[in-house]
Amino acid sequence: MTNIAFVDTETTHLDAEIGEVWEVAIILRERDDNTPTDTEYVWQVRPDLATADPESLKIGRYLERFVVPPHAEAAWTGYDQGPVLPMMRREVVAAVMDVLRGAVLVGSNPGFDDRFLRKLLGPGSAQWHYRPVDIATLAAGRKLGQVELIRRAGGRVLDSDEVAFPFSSRSLSRWFGVEPPGDDAAHTALGDARWARDVFDAVTGGAF
Repeated sequence: MTNIAFVDTETTHLDAEIGEVWEVAIILRERDDNTPTDTEYVWQVRPDLATADPESLKIGRYLERFVVPPHAEAAWTGYDQGPVLPMMRREVVAAVMDVLRGAVLVGSNPGFDDRFLRKLLGPGSAQWHYRPVDIATLAAGRKLGQVELIRRAGGRVLDSDEVAFPFSSRSLSRWFGVEPPGDDAAHTALGDARWARDVFDAVTGGAF
């Protein structure tokens, strides 16, 4: 089966033409004999802050969480309470390319992450599937289908069962029994990638 990559990025700006990635998290789901294995990857890359948006840096808690050593361009930061391993920027680019090759990106607004990842990797380097999956759109479609079945069966539809537009990933997440990340994990790349995975599994029933 095609690999799934639950992705999230933290960036210096909301516009990929202006800002850039400073943190990338990927949870790669691979299957061996139909048994899924999830592997977590997290890197930080030293950004150019000249065009950074202060609010974007605040949301991702850049000043609190950026841990790349002063002498390094980037670092592996995927160990919980473990060492930060300095890396070259090109090493991170090569690693991200390798992990994402052929995978389907899944995330909360993965189009945003796709744009920034393409900028990080450079032209022609994106080798992942061309159609990413947004967990909010996926959850909304599933919820709309379930609510319609209730109506057709003559059941009562509650106000909380209605799907508001534009979609709210957090409210849809809660409807499927997945609590969104709290303050300690929200807007960390790994925390949001884990959330995307959990919502995806709740909506699909772990079918993928």
